[in-house]
Amino acid sequence: MEIEEIKNYLLQNFDNLHLVEAEKDFFFMHKKNEKLPFATLITKDNEYDAVSNLNREGFLRLNFPVDKQTFESVFKELPKSKKLEAYMHHGIDFTKEDTLMPHPTYGSMNWVCIVNPSRNTFETLIEKYLKQSYQKIN
Repeated sequence: MEIEEIKNYLLQNFDNLHLVEAEKDFFFMHKKNEKLPFATLITKDNEYDAVSNLNREGFLRLNFPVDKQTFESVFKELPKSKKLEAYMHHGIDFTKEDTLMPHPTYGSMNWVCIVNPSRNTFETLIEKYLKQSYQKIN
């Protein structure tokens, strides 16, 4: 899916979100929490996170939290950890497209990510998880 499609989906389907853009990355903030985004769309590598090789033309990574039960059921093979960057060194290919993965930095906080989600994956999987996450904060 294109970045504009994902942005439009988030803004049209979830009330109380507003978009903050910073250096071509997008942060979807909920009015109940102006410090931690509901979701992010990252379009390039930075000094803190370059594991998805997003500097390639047309690449993006959607990041968002899920509840603990969902995270543990989807990633049951991964060890539980409370450390930042807990999943960066478990052999996960964070450049792989259209695959739901633990977030490389915030996976221990039950955040997930997906590089270049296809329309099918977005509609059959990502939308469901986004709706579940939104219900928890609303």
